[in-house]
Amino acid sequence: MPFSAATSRRGRFAYSTLALLLAGAAGAVNATSFFAFGQHTTHMTGHVAAVGEAAARGQWDGVLMAGRLVLAFVLGAITAAALLDASRHRHRGRHTPALFVETVTLGAVGLWAHEHPDADEPTLMWGLSFAMGLQNALVTRVSGAVVRTTHLTGVLTDIGIQLVRMVVWVRDGARERGLLGLWRKVLDLPSAEQFERTRLHLGLALAFLFGSAVGSLLFLHFGAPSMAMPCVVLLLVIALDISPAGSHAPATGS
Repeated sequence: MPFSAATSRRGRFAYSTLALLLAGAAGAVNATSFFAFGQHTTHMTGHVAAVGEAAARGQWDGVLMAGRLVLAFVLGAITAAALLDASRHRHRGRHTPALFVETVTLGAVGLWAHEHPDADEPTLMWGLSFAMGLQNALVTRVSGAVVRTTHLTGVLTDIGIQLVRMVVWVRDGARERGLLGLWRKVLDLPSAEQFERTRLHLGLALAFLFGSAVGSLLFLHFGAPSMAMPCVVLLLVIALDISPAGSHAPATGS
């Protein structure tokens, strides 16, 4: 499992940086897709539910619309897994092919929407869903299924669980050594290794929120060209991945 106690501190930092950047990009894509097409393309739970609801009403157009978004997301995940397997033996840039496909997809959607601002083209939503499925699978593989960047349900659940664990951990320090133990536990909390994932999940939630806010502001001011923002973030991640520092990260998990 790449993001674990067995991973070097440098490796976990690299994975955390990648995850935070991609969570911000996903937040921006989600906000942009809502303003542009009236759909959140990063959350598949709602779209799967929409398939069932439309089927119950006999609204087969709705079934096809939501079903295609789900299918595009799955195809994106398949693409990411295939590209990661094909590049797993590379010394550096193992994640670059998948990131490049995502960047091109988002850029193409933004460019087409800019050139045809009044067109109602559902293919664009499928493209965004494909890109988010690709990204989610990429980060899932890289983190050993610890991190998701395109939705926050599991992240927020883990934050709630871990916050209780943190309180119990601090309380146990007070029971063992009184106020001195309590104070030492509080001081150790920011660097405690067992809560590293908690800090990462908090960061993911804030990064997604930040990306959503920035993506919304950019779309309201500039329209479809705001899709350049997540593309720039992805290009930054690619640059980090192919840099000499990127070669120190452990291989992608199976």
